[in-house]
Amino acid sequence: MPCVRILSHYFVGRFLGLFAMVLAVAFLLLATVELVLNLDDVSAFDAARSAQAEALSDSSSDAGLATLVLLANTLRYLGLRLTSYYLRDILPIASFIAVFLVFAIAGRSMERVAIEAGGIRPLRIVLPVLAAALILSLGTAILHETVILRAEQIWSGENRQRKDPIDFGRDAFWVHQGATITNVAHADPLTRSLHDVEIFERNAAGVVTRVVRADRVRIADDGHWHIEDARVWRFDPEDDRAAPTFENTASLVLDLESLRGDMMLGADPGLLPLRDLAGYLERSEAEPSSIGRRARARFHERLSSPWLVFVFALGAMPFALRIDGRDRIAGPAVAAVVALGLYFLAESAGRTLARQELVPVAVVPWTVMGLSCLAAGIATRRSLRSR
Repeated sequence: MPCVRILSHYFVGRFLGLFAMVLAVAFLLLATVELVLNLDDVSAFDAARSAQAEALSDSSSDAGLATLVLLANTLRYLGLRLTSYYLRDILPIASFIAVFLVFAIAGRSMERVAIEAGGIRPLRIVLPVLAAALILSLGTAILHETVILRAEQIWSGENRQRKDPIDFGRDAFWVHQGATITNVAHADPLTRSLHDVEIFERNAAGVVTRVVRADRVRIADDGHWHIEDARVWRFDPEDDRAAPTFENTASLVLDLESLRGDMMLGADPGLLPLRDLAGYLERSEAEPSSIGRRARARFHERLSSPWLVFVFALGAMPFALRIDGRDRIAGPAVAAVVALGLYFLAESAGRTLARQELVPVAVVPWTVMGLSCLAAGIATRRSLRSR
């Protein structure tokens, strides 16, 4: 029917317009927040260009050029920061808000009542919008593995340069994370080895329970620390007067997540393209490690996150369909926000369980998405039937 086709185009066009508008507003707000809260980071970003701008500003004739360089540097900072840090989460939220507004506006303005009075089922205008959200999800999947991934790779490199990374040429540095404190005299990223290493392991009360000293530690590709000829002291946390037990020339293979040795050597498998990351996981599958678990979690998060654009669009539908011409928008809006918060809460709880190895990391994102789709689908069907 031509009338149905025109209505479908109308609602899809409104959805895409609101989606773009929400993205633009979100970017403007986030850019303002970044400039206000992280002005020092902006000025320190890309030291070479900042130094060039400072040199140009000394000459009055080059003051305009220096301003352009600073502006370009600021825009580059904002582009990388917003794309790498925020865009992945903004896209599904924009889809949620756009769908809610499309059908909330249609309900408030009595457009849906007029459509139903004309004998057109509401499903005929709902399905095209969901189809558009599904197409946006496909586009988002491509965007994730091109623009967003590249921005994350560039930002990661810039971030390490700006935040005083470990200097592998200097004498002795300390790494303190979680319950483990490590002292390293020298690190060689070419051979993936640490030299003159001391590892202090503590319990929950902060009492040292074990000290490991080694002349050389080799960090394998899977993140395990291989130590030969280690000297190990073990302490009784219940009796501070007891003499420690000593073991010499011990061979150890440690899976120390808190030390993040692979980060010290400048490697982050989570920033690999999906195909390369899948190959990395296949090679390290026989010997699981904390780094491997994080990489596997990252792999499934990157596979599943583009489809949140569709999942969130479907999730907003039942709340928007409850709004009609009687000005009842506050209740559905609050319920929609609560549902969105519950999704992120469930996702966070799933990640915590995965980190504790209580559930497989691959199960969490797909299970939360699947349950959300099922609940939203049932609620949407009931809303359509009630009308």
